[in-house]
Amino acid sequence: MHYHIGNLLVYQEFNGNCECPVCRIQAILEKRLVDRYLNESAMADDRRHEVNAKGFCRHHTQMMFARDGKLALALQEITRMMTLCDHLTATDDKKDAMQQAEYFAQSSKTCVICDSVDVSLMRYYATIAMTYEREKRFRAQLSTVKGFCLPHYAKLLQYAEYAGKSAGEYVRTLTEIQRKSMDDLILDLNKFTSKFDYRNADVPWGTAYDALPRTFVKLHGEESK
Repeated sequence: MHYHIGNLLVYQEFNGNCECPVCRIQAILEKRLVDRYLNESAMADDRRHEVNAKGFCRHHTQMMFARDGKLALALQEITRMMTLCDHLTATDDKKDAMQQAEYFAQSSKTCVICDSVDVSLMRYYATIAMTYEREKRFRAQLSTVKGFCLPHYAKLLQYAEYAGKSAGEYVRTLTEIQRKSMDDLILDLNKFTSKFDYRNADVPWGTAYDALPRTFVKLHGEESK
């Protein structure tokens, strides 16, 4: 097994202890970036310019607000607000109003942290596939995972070509893992609903007790905090 900075998180998180190991990798990346924008990146000119242009999405703003470093967040939000105000003018011109509407609608969809995470995750999708091809031990480790959230599952399949000559085998492994994961979850959901029947009150919950939150993760991914 060859650990290096590119695959360390892959080996760390592909351990069968969660609904989607890629979500856990994403959460680590997001936390690192949130900390960075509350510390050294807060006053860096190039970072401030990027924040002014794109800002932070609601989710990442909430993550930052929940941490220490509110001064750094406030300073960045001041200049972001000033940038936005440059495009806001009182008007009775409908064309101008529609241009403002388009600008502000788009401004709510941009986020410097989202962009950085997306770029990093693209590298991880490729790294996971390449690690599968190059390291036999990882192939065995991959077979122990419980599956993936559907958004990350789709991305893993899209990057399967990076497994090279092992791409077919890699895709087979991913699809088999995901199908079993989905089938098992459906069984748990059915059992969960059956527990609402008083006749099943004494039937043990087994793995069905948290079927609903696990379904949320499977369908939408796990949200970082």
